[in-house]
Amino acid sequence: MDAYTRMVIDPEIPTLTVNNVVFYLQTLKAPIQRNVGNAEVETGRKLFEKINCSGCHKPTLKTGFSPVAALSNKEFHPYTDLLLHDMGPGLDDGYTEGSAKTFEWRTPPLWGLGLSMNSQGGSYHLLHDGRAKSIEEAVTLHGGEASASRNSFNQLSGEEKNALLRFLESL
Repeated sequence: MDAYTRMVIDPEIPTLTVNNVVFYLQTLKAPIQRNVGNAEVETGRKLFEKINCSGCHKPTLKTGFSPVAALSNKEFHPYTDLLLHDMGPGLDDGYTEGSAKTFEWRTPPLWGLGLSMNSQGGSYHLLHDGRAKSIEEAVTLHGGEASASRNSFNQLSGEEKNALLRFLESL
């Protein structure tokens, strides 16, 4: 028996440890939106709704019952519907996951989006494969069910696009 085998008697993680990690993850604080009172951010929020980005990136969800009172029946603001959507051939990577088709993707939460550059080495790596290097590029790569919103985004004036991007960066 080598030294490693003698050190690891039982490689299984105790149930208590798993439960403690689950509790920790469940009770992590959600990212807080920044610059809420800023007029440009508010204009961007209205544009987000107007061009129906909020159709999939729903601003508000509500939890169901939880034995943890602080989590039970609470509104929260993840900007997602957590559902699969057809994102079109441009985002079809030929791989399946579970029952999802190769062109279907779960709507990612946008909360914390504006902080992601800080955690990604100073640049954005967005979408499922990190190909989008800016929020604007991620929006313009949307297809399928999101084509109408993408097209509406592309028709915004430069000032309107900046307001919408500023809103997204505030999340």
